[in-house]
Amino acid sequence: MTLDTLPLLVHPSPASIAAYRGGQPVLAGRLLADATRLREAMPDGHHVLNICADRYQFAVGLLASIMAGKVSLLSPSLVPEVIRQLRAFAPDAFCVADEDTPDINLPTLRMPEPSAAPAADAWPAPDIPCSQVIAYVFTSGSTGTPVPHRKTWGTVARNVRVEAQRLHLDDDRHHAIIATVPVQHMYGLETSLLVALQSGKAFCAERPFYPADIASLVAAVPRPRMLASTPLHLHALLAVDIELPAVDMVVCATAPLDAAAARNIEARFKAPLLEIYGSTETGQIASRRPA
Repeated sequence: MTLDTLPLLVHPSPASIAAYRGGQPVLAGRLLADATRLREAMPDGHHVLNICADRYQFAVGLLASIMAGKVSLLSPSLVPEVIRQLRAFAPDAFCVADEDTPDINLPTLRMPEPSAAPAADAWPAPDIPCSQVIAYVFTSGSTGTPVPHRKTWGTVARNVRVEAQRLHLDDDRHHAIIATVPVQHMYGLETSLLVALQSGKAFCAERPFYPADIASLVAAVPRPRMLASTPLHLHALLAVDIELPAVDMVVCATAPLDAAAARNIEARFKAPLLEIYGSTETGQIASRRPA
């Protein structure tokens, strides 16, 4: 690593836990090996529309794209008109998809299931130039044509490293991060995935929606654990009478959370809640504890 590069992963060894999938740990060496295998199978197009719903498969696609020098297109919408606009923006684009994602009007590379074979010797993770463009994150298009915002590796990697410090993930404990938000959203990209990869922690592959599913997934991974969510999901959790497993941090974004709800969430989860302010254009820029 130099002043002009940052590593793709910061986990100290290939035996470090980088993810949980179905409640089972996935090692950093396996994640990097799966990404290396996918990189070798990618077609020539420079732009990659990564629509994987499984967060682990998305991570494999993202890391493979970065290592191949390709640029990921991250759109919160996949309606035909948005796909048409993406094709106009990047005519060479191809799609990376898993089994839970729909067919769309683009050449598509279906993700293989993670290999059960021993991980190839892909370690250590490569250093990536900070100036390398790794993604265009698009606005929703709710007020017109989706607007692309260019993200370089240095910008997003440094940003999530600061987030790790703010969320107290920069210690020697092994945190697990559970998220109810899609990874194609700027908040989801930073807080449900990249902050884990740049702090040596572990992300969860699943994206639970219903309160019982959220509680079940939280309980399936060891503490310390952090829940990244939204006001919509947190209000739904408050509205049902189920036992919520303890977490060590709750993070909320996408809309303001009122102080009363924040206090109730802190009491139910027995953990502090931090609210993140940011945008597609900037990524995260501030945080506060609304309770």
